[in-house]
Formats: sequence, structure tokens, C-alpha cells
Amino acid sequence: MVLKAAARIGWIDEFKGFVLLLVCLYHVEQTFPTTHMGTLHLSALRMSAFFFISGMLFSTRRFNNFKDYFVHKTKVLLLPYICLSLLFLAIDPVVYNFDLFPKTPRMTIMNIRPEITSVWDYLYWNLAKIFVAGKSSIGSGPLWFVFTLYSVSLMFYGVQALANALSQVLNRRPQNKFGVTSKVIVAIAAIASLAGGWLLYKYHIRLPLGIERDLTVLFFFACGWLFKDPIRDNLCAKGKRATPWTLIVATSVTAFVLYAAFEIPDPNFSIMNNDLGKSLPKFIASSAFGITGLVTAFVAMDKIPNLLPIRIAKGILRNISRNALVILAVHWYILLLMRLWCRSTFNKPDTAYLSIPIVIAGLIVAIPLFRCKLYKLLGKERVSVRESLSIK
Repeated sequence: MVLKAAARIGWIDEFKGFVLLLVCLYHVEQTFPTTHMGTLHLSALRMSAFFFISGMLFSTRRFNNFKDYFVHKTKVLLLPYICLSLLFLAIDPVVYNFDLFPKTPRMTIMNIRPEITSVWDYLYWNLAKIFVAGKSSIGSGPLWFVFTLYSVSLMFYGVQALANALSQVLNRRPQNKFGVTSKVIVAIAAIASLAGGWLLYKYHIRLPLGIERDLTVLFFFACGWLFKDPIRDNLCAKGKRATPWTLIVATSVTAFVLYAAFEIPDPNFSIMNNDLGKSLPKFIASSAFGITGLVTAFVAMDKIPNLLPIRIAKGILRNISRNALVILAVHWYILLLMRLWCRSTFNKPDTAYLSIPIVIAGLIVAIPLFRCKLYKLLGKERVSVRESLSIK
């Protein structure tokens, strides 16, 4: 039996919306490099921050057992991933005009760069991307994140359950003088998982369903869960227990300065492909400082007066978070269409930035369409047009 969901936490929704916004802007710059927004410098924190905050939200209190949790996550993550991947493959222009294929993003599946000479080859390898590599179809590429979140959520359920059981066994032994908590075991498992992901990266090993990136991502997911209580009980506390606002802001500024010091832009860096750069310590340091900077920045924002401009900005970010599935797929599809048909026209200093309002306009149309008509594809309940676009 699944119980009623807990109320949403405002600053976490805003955090998630902001990271998704960074993802969209990165894809704009990736498609039209003349936009020069510097999003390459944020590669080390975008996805790691999203998985960190997802780990903070991990909870099994609403589920009696793994089966209930598995069914729920399958409904809200796996099935939407499959449905949307297939939908955007079905409306991929290359399927109907193969002459456009040379303009599509290059396809790599488990270290294989397939030779595609026909529409049937294109369909076959797209299906392999969806069901074997867990990276979605070309038309909805960013949905790899949804599949990875699904996989890592299930993995972490197992890690936490094993940690709880092992902790109980160790603490019952008389010869064990040190109380081993489940959090210590989870931390050890997280470090081991990161080490596994790094080794698979160093030896260029790609496994089915993106297991290598799951190992890397599990580290950040586990860190989010481990830091949930300290963030809630210290940073987010109110009254006498509250951390001084000035200290939170100073921590955020310091963290971003350190992020800039450790971060090294690398065009090949990609959590999706488990390409993690040349230095593990620098990758971890830059990710940690970036996550710290973002968390403290949004906690600080949550503590200031809600003036109208701030309410509007927060509302937009919350809307992005609520409509993440639609935005992830649709913004990429719009950019793909522009890439196939008019990239040379837009990829110029005086026109490239026009791609941003075009994407926004497309999303404003797509969000009500999916939330009101195609809501079953998202595993969500139907809402009104006003609610789907609400920034309250």
C-alpha cells in the first residue's frame, strides 16, 4: 500500500528547476556554440547536483516493502522513460527523411559507433540506445537521466536495506566495541561505488543499461541522503537553532570560488557517458564545492523576504521542476529540429540567442499538451492548463 505523498519543499523544487535550466542552456550552447554562455564550466556540478538533491529526497516511509517501491518507481520513471523515448523516436524527422541523418548527433552505444546506412539501421540503433544502453533515443536524449534515476533509486534501496541489516548484526556482537551505524556502511558503499565507476571509466568499459554511470551517480545520490539531516537540522533550521544567514551566504560564495579554482572545463566530460575527466580528486572537489554552493545559495534564498521579483523567479523554477519530464524531452527535440533544418542560419552571433525564446515558446505549448492530454505518458494525473503553467 502506498500512502499519501509528503508536501513538496519549496527551495528543493527551486534547486531542481535551476539545475534543469542549466541543462537546457547547456544544450542550447551545444547546438549553437556562438551563444557563448560558458555552460561548459558547469559540467562538473549539473548532474552531480541533481542526483545529490534526488538522494536528499529518497524515502521509503510511504512504502511497506521493495515491491511497492519498485512498482511506484516503475510507474513514475521507467514507463515514462520508455513511452517518451519511443514517442520522440516516432516523430524524429530522420525516420521520414534519411537525408537528414548526417546532421544528427553522433550515436555511441557501449563503445560502439554503429555504421548507419538506412532508416532501418537508424531505428535499430535507436532502440538499442533506449533498451540496451539506457540513453534514450536521439530525439529525446536527455531522458537518459530519468532511466539512471530509476536505476540508482532501486540500487540505493538495496544499499540502504543491506546497511540497516548489517548494522544490526554488527552491533549485536559483544566483541564489537564500536557502534557501526547504517550511515557509515552507506558511506563506505558510496565510496566503493565511485571507485568502481572510476575504474570502469579509466579502462573504457561500457556495460548494458549504463551500469558504469550508475556506480558513479550512486555516490552523489548516497551523499545527498547522508547530508539530508544535517542540511535540514542546521542550514534549514529556524529560530534559535538557525544558522546565521550571513554565514550561509559566505559559505555559498566561498564554495563557488573554490569550485572555480578546481573546475577544469573539458568538452568530453559527461556523466551520461561516464567520462569523468583526468583527475578523480579534482572531479570530486569541483562537484562537492559546486553542490555546496548551490545548496547554501538556495537555502539562503529561502530565508529572504519574498518580494515580487523573487516570487516570480522562484515560481518559474518550481514550474520547471514540476514539469521536468516534459522539459527534458521537448527542449531537446526543438533544438534537434533546429539543428536539422536551420543550424547554419541560427549559429551566428547575431541570431544564435533567438533559439532560447523559440525553445521557451515551444515548451509553453508542450507543457499543457502533455499535462492535460498526454499525461498518462508521464505517469502523472491530469491537470488544467492553468495549473500546468502555474508559477505559484
